[in-house]
Amino acid sequence: MCGIVGYNFLNKDKSFDPELIKNLLSSVAHRGPDDSGFQTYRSAMIGNTRLSIIDLASGHQPMIGGKSDISVVQNGEIFNYIELKEELIEKGHKFKTTSDTEVILNAYIEWGEAFVNKLNGMFAIAILDEKRDQLLLFRDRLGVKPLYYYHKGEDFLFSSEIKTFKKYNFFDKKVKNQSIANYLVLNYVPVPDTIFEYVHHIPPGYFARVELGSNDIKLTQYWDIAHLEQNNDLSEDGFLDKFEKLLNDAVRIRLRSDVDVGAFLSGGLDSSLICALMRKNDLEKKISTYSIGFHEKEYDESQYAKNVAREYSLDNNLKFLGGDIVDLWDKVTYHNDQPHGDISFIPTYILSEFASKDLKVVLTGDGGDELFAGYLKYQMLEKNGDSNKYFDTTTVFNENELIDSLSPDFKKTITVGGARNLFTDCLGKVENRDLLNKVLYFETKQLLPGNNLVKPDKMAMANSLETRSPFMDYRLFELCYTMPGKLKLRNGETKYLLKKLGLRYFNEEHVYRRKQMFTVPIGEWFKNKLSDYLMTIIESEKLIERNIWDADQIRKLAQEHKSGVENNTRKLRAIVNLELWYRTFIDS
Repeated sequence: MCGIVGYNFLNKDKSFDPELIKNLLSSVAHRGPDDSGFQTYRSAMIGNTRLSIIDLASGHQPMIGGKSDISVVQNGEIFNYIELKEELIEKGHKFKTTSDTEVILNAYIEWGEAFVNKLNGMFAIAILDEKRDQLLLFRDRLGVKPLYYYHKGEDFLFSSEIKTFKKYNFFDKKVKNQSIANYLVLNYVPVPDTIFEYVHHIPPGYFARVELGSNDIKLTQYWDIAHLEQNNDLSEDGFLDKFEKLLNDAVRIRLRSDVDVGAFLSGGLDSSLICALMRKNDLEKKISTYSIGFHEKEYDESQYAKNVAREYSLDNNLKFLGGDIVDLWDKVTYHNDQPHGDISFIPTYILSEFASKDLKVVLTGDGGDELFAGYLKYQMLEKNGDSNKYFDTTTVFNENELIDSLSPDFKKTITVGGARNLFTDCLGKVENRDLLNKVLYFETKQLLPGNNLVKPDKMAMANSLETRSPFMDYRLFELCYTMPGKLKLRNGETKYLLKKLGLRYFNEEHVYRRKQMFTVPIGEWFKNKLSDYLMTIIESEKLIERNIWDADQIRKLAQEHKSGVENNTRKLRAIVNLELWYRTFIDS
């Protein structure tokens, strides 16, 4: 796991500034504290900071090959690198290391840009091809690893993190108001846009080709599940057997490491299954797991985590949290790069810090909910079959609430229905699928890279910890998208088929208990122990002067929540975090 950075400047006077290179690399040093390196060519540079996981001694990046005219850096892991290496050796390639990055280098030399289709992994890859005079940027199929670029005029920079661009003296930090509006609806900034006008994602499943002489950028999609047809021929047991086999293999290849591998164990079904399969793949080795507990019983799953650890002979490490964790909200916002209304980023940060004292790598249960419709919100699709009603009832601010809450000046700069347009356009790409699979397609394209995958990546990497998520193996998404929706949600039962798999490893009580969200009881704390904190933000001069909000309306939201008239937890979280983001990234 690493951080990658780089640039191409048409003004060549900017290209050889050693202080700039040093600053860019330092901005992602927390992602890779073990080593760093860079390569320059003409007006371009690619660099890497390394967290050593595979080939600790010889895995230095950039890797250079061909006729010394191809340089590669990567952030991530290629889990099938052993099989690819064997294939490349048969084709005559020689290897000097056991690093997966050298496999990427030789795969590109052998297959060109098409090499990316061979990879099973989580990755953001930069290749500087001097012969073709191009910079190539590749992002994994599902967006597990982030990859951003800043493009304005003659300047092009890329990085694993947005904060890198602040190290560039000419960075234009103009905020994109439409991204703010979309964030207030969806709880995150949808891809490929970011909160900044001139910063974008390389979308998941895409690669970018940048011409060094012009900075022209061309994006090419190499993977999508939209074209996959529903499979009505395979039986329920057939799907179940096939899924279990693939999931077990996804766990197996994610245990490849030259350092010890542990796991996050919430006590929920997804992380429990991953831990059970870790033990299945290694019956003897000590496996350390890490869990978070809350004193508020309705949020606490720690007893279930203990039960799983006991059943599968895992070493369980437990940490309880209280209201003082809100002190980390500023730090978490800094590491997020963008505003996020998901308060569970804070316990994820604490959990990552907890685990990083012992380990460099952990497996997680991320992705199971998006594969099998695990959230309770999906139940309404089965009840009313209306995608627009689903959208309206699951957003943070619906369109009418957004209109009421924003200032007149700010409303003039946005399309209020912008987030809905993204939703309907995405569903339109899979018109032939049932409604649940249409919505899950949207969640795969937006919720995962915009929010749910940001959390384990940014919070873990802030603590120099690598997270690997077996459910995010692209083969599982390809399989599950061919499943009829009724195998994921049936008669109000979420994760219908995954729970059937769970029964092969756990008892009914563990599998069929009501889902608990991994979150913080911030809504209750806003009413008591964090009431003053909330009002200090809501009534601050800084917030009002930004001219985003109707000050009276958001004050009303806070008072209604504190008095128990309305539960405005999600709205207040979004308002507070947006203000914290402004103070961290704009005011500073």
